[in-house]
Amino acid sequence: MKAVVALETGPPEVMRWTDVAPPAVAPDECLVQVEACGACMHEVLVRRGDRKEGAGFPIIPGHEVVGVIVEVGAEVTGFAAGDRVVSNQRQRVCGKCRECRMGRETRCPRKVFLGDIGLNGGYAELVAVSDGSLVKVPPGITSPHVAIASCAIGTQLNALRDVAHLELGETVLVTGAGGGVGLHAIQLAKVSGARVIAQTTSEEKVEAVRAAGADEIVLTARGQDYAKDVLAVTDGRGCDVVLENVGAVSFPSAVATLALHGRLVLVGEVQKTPPTVAANLNGWRARDITIRSAASTTRRQLEDVLTLVERGLVTPVVTATLPMSQAPEAHRILENGQATGRILLVPDAS
Repeated sequence: MKAVVALETGPPEVMRWTDVAPPAVAPDECLVQVEACGACMHEVLVRRGDRKEGAGFPIIPGHEVVGVIVEVGAEVTGFAAGDRVVSNQRQRVCGKCRECRMGRETRCPRKVFLGDIGLNGGYAELVAVSDGSLVKVPPGITSPHVAIASCAIGTQLNALRDVAHLELGETVLVTGAGGGVGLHAIQLAKVSGARVIAQTTSEEKVEAVRAAGADEIVLTARGQDYAKDVLAVTDGRGCDVVLENVGAVSFPSAVATLALHGRLVLVGEVQKTPPTVAANLNGWRARDITIRSAASTTRRQLEDVLTLVERGLVTPVVTATLPMSQAPEAHRILENGQATGRILLVPDAS
């Protein structure tokens, strides 16, 4: 089969579209013919060597996959050849530990993130994924854009609904609002009845942010404190929920925008070096704020995302589709912060 292979860490050019052997299929795995795979900043961090935990080269990157099952292992139940499926970011989870048994498979200590280690990832014609990490795509969804349902949309559903416990009528701040996760966070917050304030550093992304449903847009220079601007549009009250998609460089401003009893959820981190921030604990304690994190998506959350997409309540935002041989270009766009929405990679035509 053809696949994008990176033999070692380095610049985008370390990824090559080349011939490799198809992945072996374990008894609990399905072999999926890839229709499309999202390009995510996660893969950029792994490829550069910034994210080392759970990574091991050579690799075929990619964890956001939609495709059709062409082979099932002997122990697979609930799936058959011909089923159209979407991956849940991980190649497998153990299914037996405390976290898995409680429906928190995103925290499984023995999970294997798809595309982070070995020659089995979504930037390929074929990929092997355990049956516990796949969800069937409803027949009403035909677009390949559904590949990004788990990472770009499901993580935000996790953060808003299941971590922040967003309530009807609350005010939500979305940082990094013009990116692949930010635009979907806006849509989900609006579906939940929230007032949405979107923060972005890119004037070119303002129209896309507005189209996603943002009620207010705060445009600031990269690294600039935006707290006063957010407080100004909330009449000094602040935000009930903050989705922090940027990380350490944005965090001090994000915390300063929290209202009394506000909840901040850490979702993304774009900083290359280990992120550190200074904290005014007296200011935090005085407002009874909560700071938590949200990591990826459970199968149940992914199923819920697919329901929202099928009903037309949330639309996957893909602003560029490239052949997999152009994966280096996709990574350059991501590294330069030029991507509005998600980039989709599709196998090159035979």
